[in-house]
Amino acid sequence: MTDPFVPLERFKQEVTSITLVNNTAKTQDITVPQGERWVLLGVKMANGDDVTRDVSCMVYKEAAKTNLLKSLFYYAAVGAGSIRLWPSWPSGGTSGAFIYQTHLIVLDPGNTLSCIWATGGASTGAVDADGLVVEYLKVEI
Repeated sequence: MTDPFVPLERFKQEVTSITLVNNTAKTQDITVPQGERWVLLGVKMANGDDVTRDVSCMVYKEAAKTNLLKSLFYYAAVGAGSIRLWPSWPSGGTSGAFIYQTHLIVLDPGNTLSCIWATGGASTGAVDADGLVVEYLKVEI
């Protein structure tokens, strides 16, 4: 059943192809455009490489990433081919993991979601067609 208060055209699923390169960190930034506000619903990061990598996702006030607003998660030693999800991935038992506990995160124009795949050592690299997925509700202001 469709919620009449949330028009479906406001629900967005941004899918980004991620290319990981031998022993090289990857940062993918997504900035909320002017005239929009986002209600962040979920983030998926995939380690498509053949080595273990740390992954993290932070929210900054601006595209220059000067002011850190919050850290959504940091996971150490994410195995090859594994994914991490926010907010539904359990934090128990995962080394170096924490999850920002608020389920409603509003991003203002200019706020930047910064997703980072740390270096993982010598690897063959990889391309993952949906290595980053960000789900949100777009609210025009």
